[in-house]
Amino acid sequence: MKHLIKTKELRRFGLTVGIIFPLFLGLIVPLIRGHSFAEWTLFIGFPLLITGLVKPNLLYFPYKFWISLGLYLGWINSRLILGLVFIFVLQPISIFMSFFGYDPLRKKRLGKSSYRENVESHKVDLTRIF
Repeated sequence: MKHLIKTKELRRFGLTVGIIFPLFLGLIVPLIRGHSFAEWTLFIGFPLLITGLVKPNLLYFPYKFWISLGLYLGWINSRLILGLVFIFVLQPISIFMSFFGYDPLRKKRLGKSSYRENVESHKVDLTRIF
């Protein structure tokens, strides 16, 4: 079943992007880099803001593009970035641990027939379980 985009979602999209885009990309980022306000962001932000207030149904295609762009970037993040984290962070940690013989899961069986660990000094009081 196709997801219907409601007017409330389109209005929220227009207001949010119409305010955040000039504020963030037009003011905060240039100030961090030592530049003045970027006026071109107003040419994108104000039409979205006005359209979101007056006629939010006109934002249907920009909203669909924005959502599909987010899905595509999420797909890239989940494969590329997490793959790089695995290769450059987790794999060296694994090699380092195996080099020094650290076995936190106690996977080396040492000739035992079971992985079960019997603790002799552990006492359980079954009258007060919880």
